[in-house]
Formats: sequence, C-alpha cells, structure tokens
Amino acid sequence: MIVARVVLVAAVVLAPAYAYADDLMSVVTDALDHDAELAGVRADVEIGRLGVPRARAALLPRIDAGWGRTYNRIVMRDVPPMRYWQNGWTVSLTQPLFDWERWIAYRQAGTAAAKAELTYARARQALMLRTGRAYFDVLAATDELTRATDYLEAVTEQHAITVRRQAAGEATLIDVREAQAQLDAARLQQIDAQQAVDSRRRIVETLTGRPLGTIARVPDEQPVLRIDPDDSGYWVAQAEQKSYPVQIGQLDVRDAGDDARRVRAQRYPVVNLTASHTPAGAAAGFAQPTTTTTAMLTISIPLLTGGDIQARLGQALAAEDKAGSLLQAATRQAGADTREAFQRLYWARQRGELLGRLVQANVRTLDATRIGYQVGSRSNLDVLRAYETLFASRKARLDAHYEMLAAYLTLKADVASLDFDDIARISGWLANDGR
Repeated sequence: MIVARVVLVAAVVLAPAYAYADDLMSVVTDALDHDAELAGVRADVEIGRLGVPRARAALLPRIDAGWGRTYNRIVMRDVPPMRYWQNGWTVSLTQPLFDWERWIAYRQAGTAAAKAELTYARARQALMLRTGRAYFDVLAATDELTRATDYLEAVTEQHAITVRRQAAGEATLIDVREAQAQLDAARLQQIDAQQAVDSRRRIVETLTGRPLGTIARVPDEQPVLRIDPDDSGYWVAQAEQKSYPVQIGQLDVRDAGDDARRVRAQRYPVVNLTASHTPAGAAAGFAQPTTTTTAMLTISIPLLTGGDIQARLGQALAAEDKAGSLLQAATRQAGADTREAFQRLYWARQRGELLGRLVQANVRTLDATRIGYQVGSRSNLDVLRAYETLFASRKARLDAHYEMLAAYLTLKADVASLDFDDIARISGWLANDGR
C-alpha cells in the first residue's frame, strides 16, 4: 500500500504540462470567460443599451431626401395632348412637437437597458456561485478519495495483523473473516470515491472549457470568514432591497406602469410639424420649372376606437398588478433565502468546531483501542469500528467546512454583493493552507 501511494504521488508530479495547479480564482475566471450563456446575456446588454438612442431618435427631427423622374401626360379638350418627362428632387422634414407615447417609450428604453444590465450581473454572479460550488465538490470528492485510501491502508494493515495473530493462535477465524469483509468494503469505498472525483472534475472542466489541473489539499483548520455586521436582520433587509430578483422586479413594476401610461397617452393629441421642398425641372419646353414648398402643423386626436384603448388599458393595469405581486413574492423569497444562508453559515461553523474536537477524541479512542487489542481486552471488530468512526468524523468535519464556504458565497450572492474579492479571500485560504 505504501508503494501504491508513492506511485500516486509520482504520477501527480510527473503529470502533463497542462495539469497545472488550479485555485478557485483561476477556475472562476475561466468559467466567466468560457460560458456561452453568459456571453449571450452580455450581448443582450448591448441590445438594451442601443435601444435608448433608437427611442430617442423618435423624438428628434427626421429629414428625408429623394430624387425622381416623372412621366406626365396632359389631355385637354380642343388642345393637343402633351407628353413629357420631368426630373425633380425633394427634401422633407418631420418634427414631433408633442407625442407623449413616444416620451414614455423613451423612458421604457432606459428601463430595458437597466434591466439588461441587472440580468447580466445576476447571471454572472450565479455562474460564480455555481462554479464555486462545483469546485468545492471536487475538493470534497478528492478529500473523500484520500480518506478512503487512508482507510483502506489502515484496514489492510489491520487485516495483515489479524492474519498473523490467527497464524500464531491469538486470533480466531471469525476475526480474519471480519477483517476481510471490512477490507472488501474499504476497497469498494475507494472505487466509489475515485468515480466521484472523475465525475466532479468533468463538471468543472465543462464550466471552464479546459482540463482541470491539480488542486491543493484543503487545510484542516476551520475557515475564518467574518461577516460584518454579524446580524441576520441586516442581511435580510439588504436582500429585500438589493438582491437581483428584487431589483429586476422593481424595474418590471416600473415598466408595467409605463405600459399603462402609454395606453393612456393614445387618448392625448399628437402634434407634428412637417415641411417639404420639391424643385422640379422643365420638361423639354413643354412646361416651366416648378418648385413646391410646404409647411404644415398637424394635430390629431382619436375620437372613436371601438373600445380598443379601454380594453388595452385594462390589460396593462392587470399586468401592473401582476408585476407588483411578483415583486412582493421575490422580496419575501430573497429574505427567506438570506435568512437560511445566514443560519447555514453559523450552523456549519459550530458543527465544524464540534467535529474538530470529536476527531481529536476519536484519534485518542483509536489509539486506546489498538493498545487494548494488543493486550487482548479489545477485539478486532472494535479496532475496525474505531477506524471507521475516526474517518467518518474527519469526513463530516470537511463537509462542514465546505458547507460553510458555500453558505458564505450564497449569503453574499443573496444581497448582490458577491465579487472577486470574496472569491480571492476563499482562494487564498485554500492555497495558503489556512493561514
């Protein structure tokens, strides 16, 4: 077994060049650069941003120009008909003076741009959180493989001791069979752990778009993650105001209200100024050149729409009520999720501290049980159970560490404040062996 562990270490040292060490920061950065869905959301930001000048253009003057060649045929009684071609160009100006619907559309374009920005920020943060959890899953699976390997080594050693004691008449055949059964179970655990490592690594590689390098061993110390202030009420209030679902819901309510205002604006008059200038050339001596210049102020107002405006206004008001209800639900959910993440953080911290003391107690128990087995006061099964209890408590302690890290990232994400500083803080703790 010692030879196998030496071979495993050598394989890691002599791994291909691409298998470089990967910390949490590099994995998250590569995931943000590689993710196709995030790139699509980033394109939506540009689409929303360009919607603002488009809506503003509807409020500015518009000038059109054109050129044409006209065929004319004039027939009058007792006069020979005249046929001629005439060339001419025209230029026209249109300027909205009052169109409230267009002003509201301009406001809605700004709302759409802001919503696209928030949607991108939310998707980016969600990807950071998802990648962080996937990375923690790899660490947990790697720890489980290490635990299963160490456990297999311990059970193999105990099996060898039992066989020697049985040959010397100090152990029974039942002891040997119990040790063999425990050895087979330990081998099965190692196989399952190796498969879990491969599966978790593939998930991270899918996110980053490249092979995952080696990762450092997780420190045994409890991660020190301080939150300021240490008050769940503060974080819940922040989430109910600043979480991305709440901010997007607020914009949805604003946009729904503007939809109702646009429908109402269709009852208001629309005032436009139009002007045109059209010089036309002479037609081969059959007609004199003519120039037409017009300017007109138009006012239009709907008098009868058959109930269309009233029906669409009712739909818009109902949509506004729906948006308000969804905002209320998002606010409640944000508060509940933040409260849960805060409690999970403290639960994992307390659990990790207690499990740390339990691991130390189980180490002492194993040492005492092995001594008792050597003097005959403890059975082989007692030693195997002590091994199993120790390694199970170690696994539970590491799981509590990962749960604490995941809860910390989730808490920051619930208040829309998860950024690279948080990722760097955890990555530094992992890379610097807890110091």
